[in-house]
Amino acid sequence: MIIRGVLGVLFGFATVFWPRDSHNPTQLSLRVDVVDLLSISYLVLFALALVYQALRAPLSVRTAMFGQAVITIPAIVFLFLADQPSELRAALSIWALLHGLIELWNHRQLKDHPMASDFLISAGCHGLLGVILIFGDDFQALAILGFTGAATLIAGVIFIIGGYSRLSRAKQAVTADAGSSETDPDSTPRTEEDS
Repeated sequence: MIIRGVLGVLFGFATVFWPRDSHNPTQLSLRVDVVDLLSISYLVLFALALVYQALRAPLSVRTAMFGQAVITIPAIVFLFLADQPSELRAALSIWALLHGLIELWNHRQLKDHPMASDFLISAGCHGLLGVILIFGDDFQALAILGFTGAATLIAGVIFIIGGYSRLSRAKQAVTADAGSSETDPDSTPRTEEDS
């Protein structure tokens, strides 16, 4: 989960803070093929991180996480074919909506687990991104990249915090279990000499 978060934050910073210079008009726009390559790079790494996370996830969400990795494949193919901002917008909006729906499913499956709201927040970010891109008829490549980066940045920060919290709780639980077995005389196994 932390890997997904770091990946989202790095992509988010790269896209949201893409250099813009008001004195140089070429910096106020970006070619579609550059956005395609940035998005494809992110989605490939994101899919690999999802596969890694799915292999370590509970069985109840493993299929959904593999599904998230699989839906990046058509998005990558459509991004390779995208020559116009509208095609770029379509590929990323459909990916974002599908990804958001699967994150919502993960939230429902893990509702009783600690920090399950991470998936709900990610679902909201990606769902909102999908809606913004669908209705952004006049968006150019730089705007599409900026909104996509903002959504991944927010979700990435949430996943870093959630992943770190999960690791901390797991370490505390292990420490608490080890401490209780050392201090609890009833938890020590009896030997034949004790009988």
